[in-house]
Amino acid sequence: MAYCVRCGVELQKGIKACPLCKTEVILPEEQNPSDRVMLFSERIPRRVRPRMDLAPSRSFLLLVTFIILLPTLVTLIVDLTVNRTITWSFYPITSLALLWILIAYPSMLKGHTLFQIITMDLFSISIFLMSLDLYSGSFPEWSHYPALSLLLVWVYLAGPLLFSWKRINLILIIWFLGTAGFLLAIDLLTGGRDWFLQLGLPIIAVLFIAAIIGVIIRVSFKEKPLLGAGIVVLAAVFAFVVIDVTVNLFVDELNLTWSPILAAVLVPTAVFLFIVNGNDDLKAYLIKKFHL
Repeated sequence: MAYCVRCGVELQKGIKACPLCKTEVILPEEQNPSDRVMLFSERIPRRVRPRMDLAPSRSFLLLVTFIILLPTLVTLIVDLTVNRTITWSFYPITSLALLWILIAYPSMLKGHTLFQIITMDLFSISIFLMSLDLYSGSFPEWSHYPALSLLLVWVYLAGPLLFSWKRINLILIIWFLGTAGFLLAIDLLTGGRDWFLQLGLPIIAVLFIAAIIGVIIRVSFKEKPLLGAGIVVLAAVFAFVVIDVTVNLFVDELNLTWSPILAAVLVPTAVFLFIVNGNDDLKAYLIKKFHL
């Protein structure tokens, strides 16, 4: 049985227009194949965008090599001609060599992975910075700081790239150890107040424990996400209070400065989530009101 597409009135078989609103009736099964209105997808073929291979071709690599090699040779020849040795040309030559590595490496290894590219790029940049530091004067003077920072970036990227997010606990452990090693190295190199054990390690340990608690709650409260969110908020409040106390103990004395402000906002939020989780009528009202 057919119905009008405009007003919903039931239509008799063979009728040409709706008796109520006069809308034309088109029944595909009663049309001749020649008169049938073609669907949009049948009239215009769907265009599929071709996938682009981001790895440069060998021809592009040869072109880039020639473009980079030409100013490199000119710079080196000019420096050797004027100064009889390599002086200022070391800086543009190493910069051009780094540029060539960053461009050429993806095309040099077929079947390369993102992890390999990131590792090579960060390693090359670190070597470049340390070579500048070594050539300019006493070593190490400044290059170890950005090199350590790049190493920390590599640690943060290596975890998700080497392991899936299903092994989030292992990724968090890698991040914790990498951050702790970075802060310890900075503390030893700066020779300051030995702040790592008193300040750095407690803060990252609290953040690591809070992250582990968040992962456990997410897995344990899949059926009750509001309850889990409330517990996560309370865990965050506890972590902020501990960090606030740790910083103030290191700087001066036991005193809470900014964490009570966050607690005044987050604790009522957690209580509200607990109330909504236990009240089905309120939960249904909020879902309907906010189109959740």
